[in-house]
Order: sequence, then structure tokens, then C-alpha cells
Amino acid sequence: MLTDLELRQALQQTLDGLAVESQTLDEIWQKQNHIWQEMGWQKAQLSLWLNCQKSIDKETDSDTFIVKGSVNPKAENSSQSLGDILLDMVAELNRPLPVKLALSKLPSHIVATEGMLKSAVKEHPKLTMMGPLIKLA
Repeated sequence: MLTDLELRQALQQTLDGLAVESQTLDEIWQKQNHIWQEMGWQKAQLSLWLNCQKSIDKETDSDTFIVKGSVNPKAENSSQSLGDILLDMVAELNRPLPVKLALSKLPSHIVATEGMLKSAVKEHPKLTMMGPLIKLA
């Protein structure tokens, strides 16, 4: 299982690849197929994530994604670590938080799977998993 950091790096590499050359959804999907499988994504979810990136445009007449202008793309969900977001959620709730509830309460700009949440908890020094619950360490 890939760590939260590795998954974030893979998403950033996807954007970096688009900065070099435009690519179709199929090309992006096939280049990092193992990442999408690890995250539990289908092509529609990858397309949604790409469409949510402010630095990426989709050509209207094709399924090709391109970087806007000369912008150096940065994954939109990379400003605050997933572990820190989960820490804030658990602290605010003041009790252990079920993973599925945490997934539904993530900010709208964050795209994550249950596996990514569990990985982020394992990596965060102030969080731990207790069965299906995220709690303070």
C-alpha cells in the first residue's frame, strides 16, 4: 500500500506530465494505472479530479487535458497534509472519528479514498487507528 505522501507525489507527477505535453484521459490512465488502482479510482474519478484542477483545461472537442498557459501546475489538494486535516477533524469532534465519516467530512477540494485516510493516519505522529476509528495518539 502506498503512503499518503507517495500518492500525493503521484498526483503531482500526473500534473507535471501534463506540463510537458497534453494527454488524453486514456493516456493518463494507462501511464499510472497502478496508482489509480491503489486509490480505488475509476476513469470517471480521475477525470473529475483533473477537471477540478485550476491549472488544467480540457479541450472541448476531445478528451485531452492541457496545462493553462505557462502555469506550473500544483495539485489543488496539496496545501495542507491529509493527516493535519484529519487531526483538526478529530480534535474538533473531541472523540474518535469513523473513517467513513471523516471521508464524507473532508473539504470539497480534497480528493481521497479510505486507504489514503488510513495511510495518512499511520504517518501522522498525533493520530492512530483503533479498528475503523481515527483517534488521537
